[in-house]
Amino acid sequence: MRAALPAVVFTAVFAVLAPASQPKAAADAPLTKELIETDLKLVAIPPKERVIEAGTQAHIGLKLVNTSKTRTHKVVKPGDGSECGWRDPWVRVAGEQRGVDGAWTALKPLVYSRCGLFDHDWPKDVVELKPGAELALTNWYSPGRFDFQFPGTVRLSGHYEFRAVGGKGGQPRPDAERGAMAGVPLFALRSEPVEFEVVRSFDVRAKVKKALKVGAETKASEVIEITVTNNSKKRLTVGNVGQNGYGVGIAAYSESVSTLAFKDVPVYSATRTIEPGETITVFGGGDFASKADGPWKGLKAGTVRVRVSYSIPTNSSGSHVVHAPDVEVKVDE
Repeated sequence: MRAALPAVVFTAVFAVLAPASQPKAAADAPLTKELIETDLKLVAIPPKERVIEAGTQAHIGLKLVNTSKTRTHKVVKPGDGSECGWRDPWVRVAGEQRGVDGAWTALKPLVYSRCGLFDHDWPKDVVELKPGAELALTNWYSPGRFDFQFPGTVRLSGHYEFRAVGGKGGQPRPDAERGAMAGVPLFALRSEPVEFEVVRSFDVRAKVKKALKVGAETKASEVIEITVTNNSKKRLTVGNVGQNGYGVGIAAYSESVSTLAFKDVPVYSATRTIEPGETITVFGGGDFASKADGPWKGLKAGTVRVRVSYSIPTNSSGSHVVHAPDVEVKVDE
């Protein structure tokens, strides 16, 4: 009996230390949509400044990060057409703005025309993202642009989707035509939002001074007056209509009036510094308003909604255009 005891003890210990079956290594787990979306993170990179002027753009950078410690993932680098979803991956930016009631409302991106040519051969852009590696999504597309005109809080979030589409129609390619992405499940990633504050230092307003008449030409300055108020706490420089960045635009949302064309626009506009809270007329009245003007004619009786914009020069390639609240111009018989 005593001689058999060590063998019994050894057998029991071995049973505890050696499980009946070894678990499958995490790196060999089946590749699923859920696993990819757990491992890969889309990160939004904010600029240093989180305050933007109304009428300008807020830009974020985007990068893919493989957070897995064991798995390598295949991804597709963006290319021409990725920004509008014509090819994979579809990379876009979504925007929201918080209203006075605290609710977030989706913003519609500005629509830009572009040619119909794009790089449909996305399988050539497949790369491997090793554990812990990052892929910057830069220098290839125009990020989402929004018309930030109202002060308040906005936030932007990035989206990356692999849909394996075969062209503008959006139909997925057969697995055999996906190159190195064959067998990779379709997946979608969304970044955490980045918040910005919008301030409206240049508050632009339009006032209708008189109605148009059908068939009669009237100077635009006799119909519309445009003012700019300094809503900031520092001095601001404003300018009237010119070819050095300052200017006004008057656009009608109807064909009930003729197209307005300014005449005799000076090579350089006059500029003036205004104090916080000060208002100045830049078109349609006062000693500072530009002499540039143009004819406007009513084509049929009714009411026309008009949008007025004010352009301010910037130190970059970006634009700074502030819109006034729309006004209505009456067209009399």
